[in-house]
Amino acid sequence: MRSLRVLLAANDGFSAGHVARVVAVARGLHRVASKMAIAVEALLLTTSEASALYDDPSIAVVRLPSPKNAQRAKMPDAERRRLVRALVDSAAESFAPDLLVIDTFPKGPHGELEGLLRSPAKRALLRRDVRADRAQDDVLHAGIERFDVVVLADDPAAIEKPQGARNCVRVPPITMYEPEDALSRAAARSELGIPNDARAILVAAGGGGDAGGNETARAIAERVAKLEPGAHVVLAEGPLRERSAAALPPSVRAVSVTPLSRYLAAFDCAFSAAGYNSAHELAKARVPTALFAESRPFDDQRARAERFERAGLAHVLDSADGETIPRALAWKPPSNAEAVGMQGADSAAEALIALVAGGGE
Repeated sequence: MRSLRVLLAANDGFSAGHVARVVAVARGLHRVASKMAIAVEALLLTTSEASALYDDPSIAVVRLPSPKNAQRAKMPDAERRRLVRALVDSAAESFAPDLLVIDTFPKGPHGELEGLLRSPAKRALLRRDVRADRAQDDVLHAGIERFDVVVLADDPAAIEKPQGARNCVRVPPITMYEPEDALSRAAARSELGIPNDARAILVAAGGGGDAGGNETARAIAERVAKLEPGAHVVLAEGPLRERSAAALPPSVRAVSVTPLSRYLAAFDCAFSAAGYNSAHELAKARVPTALFAESRPFDDQRARAERFERAGLAHVLDSADGETIPRALAWKPPSNAEAVGMQGADSAAEALIALVAGGGE
């Protein structure tokens, strides 16, 4: 095998975690394959509007109509789904991949990827932890038995093997960037306009598609600015955030940088939604962090925040008022905090290349 054609598929709603994970694996495939003199062609199919995440010259992209995009165009959702299925099937037939990599939902959240399972390519499913009360939903299991491997990404500990999975490979947390890929503290501060001697505090709400999460982040940022008047409080706007007409107070500055993980060394502490990518990226960067939970259909962010707190990797933030913010500002990781596994994307890539090269499971 001297070339590898990889078709990746991921859809997102309020956040951008699914597409970020498959992009991370695609980048890992390029890194790992280059050491083996294997040329990788990667094609991403996605409805995600977080285009800044997949603006990568090594990945070709087919943007599928998202529910929000179709709604803006006054296209009925049933018609959108038919169109998406046709586009997916056509892309798979034309591209003729050796390997399929799908995130979380074997057939896609609306069954739009079912045609991919008829491909003769090897099939891999990426899976992070899911909410316990939704773990048995058909959308998470239908078709899973047709995958050659399920890659289980730690969260931060090992997650349960999904029902119906034939073959599983466990890897460390999968993130787009590792700490060694990020900017140095001085370089990150220079790009963000933060003085070297200032205390810098980050507030972030993940992908930014959740209006409630954005409002929570804004409320936290404004309270932090009042409690620490000399600090540089930075409100990170996710790639899916719709710009608000409401002005921020002068003590809070909004920035829009993607991926945010490259700039984390600039900050002395952080407040963040407990999404998979945000929580693991901050833990890997060793930024003292308070995690707050946003409601998601399949992701239990509260449970993740509590896991991180038990591991000494973060502090759980229950609300944006009262004494919770001062306690969070004072929190420091304990000396016995668990280490976060690194190089999850490359570990996944190694397993996937071995799957295709071996010709079997």
